[in-house]
Amino acid sequence: MLDPKTTALLIVDPQNDFLSEGGVVWDLVGETVVRNQVVSKLKTLIGAAKAAGITVVYSPHYYDKEYTAWDNPNFIDKVMFDRRMFERGGWGAEWHPDLVPDSETVICAPHKNLSGFHTSDVDIQLRKRGIKTIYLAGMSANLCVESHLRDSEENGYEVIVINDATAAAGDDAYKAALVNFGFIAHESITASEAYNRFKEVSG
Repeated sequence: MLDPKTTALLIVDPQNDFLSEGGVVWDLVGETVVRNQVVSKLKTLIGAAKAAGITVVYSPHYYDKEYTAWDNPNFIDKVMFDRRMFERGGWGAEWHPDLVPDSETVICAPHKNLSGFHTSDVDIQLRKRGIKTIYLAGMSANLCVESHLRDSEENGYEVIVINDATAAAGDDAYKAALVNFGFIAHESITASEAYNRFKEVSG
């Protein structure tokens, strides 16, 4: 049984540009977001985690001056910059309305590349709270979620990926992420399985 004192539910990029119709990459990810029922699963998992005394952590994405300041952005950065994804102060960077954090949610500094372990304070926020085990979900599967997975594993955490509480830019990208989840994570489980574990702790 998991120990809620040393366990966190880490949600990556629960923001409108990824999870709401009208987001700037909805044309890329919307089909799998809807099919996987990502928003409803995240909402349910967050509620169950809080009831179990598990720390809920958000690792968001924001940009402002970076759109013109970076000399050599990679492919995915070019996509985000061209579409002005996660523009600070804009609707797309806001929390999805069903996933607005409460005062107990830990909000990490924004990650500027795919992983918050190198460009924000995710690691220190977790370590300062004595977290050893991470349940990982959010957006998007083969990019920021997988990057958070790799870095958290390589920093010594036990990571359980919630493999259907995420989505990607098409089926191939999602399937690729599932393969890598199986290789890298301690476990790759469904939202239903994670929910049952949380409920077992909370009674």
